[in-house]
Amino acid sequence: MAEGNGGNETNKKPGVIPVGIKVGSQKTVIAMGDEIHVEETCIREKENPVTGTKDYIIGNDASELYGDDVTYMLRGGLPATEEEAELLRIFLGEVAKKYGIPENSYVTYAIPSTELEEGIGLFKKVVSQVPIGWSGKEVWNDSFLASLALPEGLGILDRTYAVINLGSTTTEFVAVRKGEIVFSMVTGEVSGDVVDRWIKNEIMNLTRGAVNVDLSTAREYKEKYANLLEWKNIKETVQLFEKGQFTFRLDEAVNRPVERYLDGLIDFVTLEVLPSLAEFNFKIYRLVTGSEFVLTGGMARIPGLKEKFETKLSDALGSAIKIRVPDDPLTASAKGALTISTLRIKK
Repeated sequence: MAEGNGGNETNKKPGVIPVGIKVGSQKTVIAMGDEIHVEETCIREKENPVTGTKDYIIGNDASELYGDDVTYMLRGGLPATEEEAELLRIFLGEVAKKYGIPENSYVTYAIPSTELEEGIGLFKKVVSQVPIGWSGKEVWNDSFLASLALPEGLGILDRTYAVINLGSTTTEFVAVRKGEIVFSMVTGEVSGDVVDRWIKNEIMNLTRGAVNVDLSTAREYKEKYANLLEWKNIKETVQLFEKGQFTFRLDEAVNRPVERYLDGLIDFVTLEVLPSLAEFNFKIYRLVTGSEFVLTGGMARIPGLKEKFETKLSDALGSAIKIRVPDDPLTASAKGALTISTLRIKK
């Protein structure tokens, strides 16, 4: 199995299907042909009430049926234990069956950066056991792959640029020079999960503790109503037995935490990442800050976040910074992975 910024296993047999799979801590994205599928990266073990046999419900079905009572096995980005690895194996196997990913496929996986060799080893073990990608498998950094989903595709490899991946459990910054990742930095203090908790707390504050939503509901509110371009007056009414009826503004409950998140993101980039990059390699720092930043990940979907981030970052650095976002930042890594798989098959 190949990994990293290069290396591959090619198979020139006809009929090989290229596939790109972004395995995220919150969502898994499958790109195959012209189709894009998104599943929650979660699983729920249950016992069949008739036969007593163990069964599993995965992905969107599990999330919709059981809410917070599901297991997200990649909260650290990669499996940390054999138990998490086994759940991931079951999950990916079920995903492959659900979407008809054939055995005779070439699969490129997109995963976050990590220095934990154990996690990488467990992930490799998992994908070696999933009955797809028999013609070849690769593992690449998901932030880098997202940049390949921009209109110029592989043409971006001629440049030096930065990618900021706004994920659910982490935010990752990578500097890329001519297709090679030369610097990376990750934080868990600025993430989509943190925003979900803030939204949950904000709703409790607005209702004086009467309404306590679960985190999956807070996440749904964020994905549906977060909008930094326009704060629409959106109200939610909840009828609670004994306590009566409570109405609160969803736009306030969601957008206040998102703006707080944006401020934290600016601090992370300007106070932590860029000073560290300048100390590591000042020439690359100059090239990156004089070029462009690619914003990707699920949080980059929020209307207005890109524009406000661009303005705030430019103000903080005292120079005009250009921010680019793929057409769909949530699925960009999977599309980039598909680009790699397609390239391998054509060779």
